[in-house]
Amino acid sequence: MCKSIYTLLLVLTTAGASVAQKPSSEKKVVFKGTAAAKYNGQYVYLFSNLPKSIRDSAKIVNGTFTFSQPFTEMGDFGFYSGYEKKTKGDYSILSIPFEGPAEIIIEADMELLENSKVKGAAGFQFYNAFFRTTNPVYEKMINELGDKYGKAYLYDMKRDTTAQKFKDMIREYNKGKAAYNELLKQQLIKTVNEHPKSFASVLLLQNFAENLDLETAESLSKQLAPSIMNNFFGRNVLQQIKGRKKSVTGNLVEDFTLNDPKDQPLKFSSLKNKYLLIDFWGSWCGPCHTAFKDLRTLHAKYHGKGFEILGIATENSKTAWLKDLEKEKLPWLHVIDEQGNKSVSLGQFAVVKYPTTVLVDANGRIVGRDLSIAALEKILDKM
Repeated sequence: MCKSIYTLLLVLTTAGASVAQKPSSEKKVVFKGTAAAKYNGQYVYLFSNLPKSIRDSAKIVNGTFTFSQPFTEMGDFGFYSGYEKKTKGDYSILSIPFEGPAEIIIEADMELLENSKVKGAAGFQFYNAFFRTTNPVYEKMINELGDKYGKAYLYDMKRDTTAQKFKDMIREYNKGKAAYNELLKQQLIKTVNEHPKSFASVLLLQNFAENLDLETAESLSKQLAPSIMNNFFGRNVLQQIKGRKKSVTGNLVEDFTLNDPKDQPLKFSSLKNKYLLIDFWGSWCGPCHTAFKDLRTLHAKYHGKGFEILGIATENSKTAWLKDLEKEKLPWLHVIDEQGNKSVSLGQFAVVKYPTTVLVDANGRIVGRDLSIAALEKILDKM
């Protein structure tokens, strides 16, 4: 999986398997790697973003490297090659899931780490095959858009979203994305039917539930064994589904309470009788900060006419959030949402990409999601 695939998803609209487990009183997940001797001195990097941020690195010495991480619950780690990043400017990602304490062997391809051979991770083969089937389709679509509109324009966060060029590009992207989503749907149905007791299936569904229609996502979640759903990723799937049901356009927003920067509780219901744009963002999110320019303009234009913005920040660090608020000096309301399966952002609004915005009317009813600035102005002009 190429890192840039996920970067572009953020720009335009914004990984799991059973393992051969060995008894271990220390409850560790150990990765033992080998690489050609010519890569001695190079580094392999390990990371995880969910349920918490983990970063580690290992130097290749005498053709070997080792990682050891505490096991707490089922999950996955991603790996990338420092050599690949240094020589290509980008890097592929090798994602390896685990169900319990285990020793997993990696025969590293430092030129393209995603092509590495993995042993000791039962289910890795079908998990990896899923991405080898679906990734090329998405990559082909992106490459074609880049050839037609220019790669610089494709990734430009400051481009004019009202320009015809942008509208044409998004139309083509959405058409290609629909075909890609259909492929994901068929592959997920096949995978869950064949491997309903494998944690790999949970990870794949968690990754791509937002690409599925609600009925399919819920049906697949019910086919998975309860024993492999009782973890962060399984609960995440169920919360996504719950949030999608609650956040349908036309629904009334269920009341919730989150704390503001001064640790004072702010209830959603206290903001009724005015149009409210909920901006789901994070201090760690680059595209979110780019979007602030348009939100400032919108707030200045309509705030005195019965319009408000509520920023809901999904954060690991309250300190980082407060520091960012002080720097940005955003003139609207702000609250912080805990990361995890109990977050309001996920359980009530199914937010899995950032930024996401939801417009709510004066009665607390959802009007729309991720509306363009032009569409928002058209609605707010009628207040």
